[in-house]
Amino acid sequence: MAEEKVKVYQIGLGSFGRYGFEKLVDMHRHMKLPEVEMAGICEKDYEKREDAEKFASIHGVNLETFDHVEEMYNHASEQNETVMIYDAGPSQLHSRHIYESMSRGFYHLAEKPPSFDRDAHLKEKKLAEENEVMWKVDFIERESPVVKKALEILKGKKIDSIRVFRESSIGVQKLLEPVNRSGVKGGDIFDKMIHEAYVLDFLEVSESELELKTRSAVSDYLMPYKIGGDKFMDLNGGYTEELEEAATARTSAELSAGETSIEFHSSWFGLSEQARLTAQRVEDITGETVVNEEHKTVDGRAFRDEEARFFIVKGERDLAGDMLHENLYNLDSGRKIDLPELMHDQLHRTIKKAILNASGMKTENISRKETDIFMNAIFDIYEGSTPQREYYKELDRSMEKLRNMIVEDDKILEHKESETLAG
Repeated sequence: MAEEKVKVYQIGLGSFGRYGFEKLVDMHRHMKLPEVEMAGICEKDYEKREDAEKFASIHGVNLETFDHVEEMYNHASEQNETVMIYDAGPSQLHSRHIYESMSRGFYHLAEKPPSFDRDAHLKEKKLAEENEVMWKVDFIERESPVVKKALEILKGKKIDSIRVFRESSIGVQKLLEPVNRSGVKGGDIFDKMIHEAYVLDFLEVSESELELKTRSAVSDYLMPYKIGGDKFMDLNGGYTEELEEAATARTSAELSAGETSIEFHSSWFGLSEQARLTAQRVEDITGETVVNEEHKTVDGRAFRDEEARFFIVKGERDLAGDMLHENLYNLDSGRKIDLPELMHDQLHRTIKKAILNASGMKTENISRKETDIFMNAIFDIYEGSTPQREYYKELDRSMEKLRNMIVEDDKILEHKESETLAG
């Protein structure tokens, strides 16, 4: 039986957490079936907590605030209504919060699974399905209007190949701002590539026939622990002197599903050459860019901030889907395809789906088989991406790449001035 009301408590108010918090305040005001009450927020940072209280108050929401998770859980346990926890806190604490929610019978929404170990991850996924836990990463791109429209166009069409690029300079930012970016973990594979589960939706095969084979994987660079150091970063943000434990910084993988070839490209070290060339081909056909590039400065050091989130589908229909700018293109004609006018953005729809699930109004879910197939492929990619290599040679290569991406402010100014004069 569906519940008429869901009380939501949130953990964490980082950049993504704050965005989700604003969505929940909006749902508190406007969502009626089920009714949503934004009941409380847990955040250790006093200024963020106070700012959230003010924002909620302005919008007519009486918000309880907590600086300790245990205090929040105890308060939530005293409520008679259905409770959902929205976990936007540090990823390494997700498992602790999930078990706490399960022990109290709360529905739980977290960004992504916390474990980078294959067996532990799959156990967590099994627990998630048996106990009301939902991973945002499984759904967020499925709610993209670009993906939704592409699925509509590709229905019943033969697909020869899918290439996906999700690349940015977040690794450089993490080294320049280690405190502000402390929550970013896992290297490019577990931070970027893990979002590409929507690709399975393009494959029109039954669950029993679904198969994803990893043919090859290579990481061009590994993630240094700090600039000028002699250690690599591990998946949890610490350091390691073992190559097989290092976080990757730029990875490409070739997979297959039946007769469809699939490529995944992810990066923490800016745009790869493959991404640049592919983006340029799309721009040549459509006249529009699918990447962002600009210079940014952090504490006197400047770097080129780059980002790409797009896919290319080839077959009976050739499409380019740009999730960064929310555009879909017909690569045969070069024209932009109209997208569905959805009332809310992806995060709003994903959180709403979680609330509906919490209330008992079940929405479509992702099968355990799909989850296991995709995540086993991700682990295969990580485990196969760093074959036997020489430690210091890899460290030197990654450090050289990093140094080439970071320059002093005055050099950036000189470069910009020379570009202006040349123009």
